[in-house]
Amino acid sequence: MTTLDGHNVRGGLQSATDDALVVATSKSSQTISRGTIAKVSAKRKGHRGRNALIGLGVGATGGLVAGEIHDHGCPASGCAFIGKNAGKEVLTPLGALIGVTIGALLPTGGWHDIYRAK
Repeated sequence: MTTLDGHNVRGGLQSATDDALVVATSKSSQTISRGTIAKVSAKRKGHRGRNALIGLGVGATGGLVAGEIHDHGCPASGCAFIGKNAGKEVLTPLGALIGVTIGALLPTGGWHDIYRAK
């Protein structure tokens, strides 16, 4: 919550009346007059786990496709001492690792305004 004088208050809503909001902060409870409130925001739930799983699937698929393309150009005996399916065996888990990392690091949730003074 932001007040008209620019002061930020972070905490959970404890109660509300016609005249004020009571916010439970980490240290205590604060009563804030409604007339001094400029903005009230709430944090959305994050989806890092879901994004990591999506990244895992996309990365593994991309690695598998890249490995197939690499292996397709190899002769039947394999490419230079590394085997016939080396591209798929290396690039699939590498793609999955990259995908899950990117998925987990993507910012999710965020803040949205519930109330903004006119």
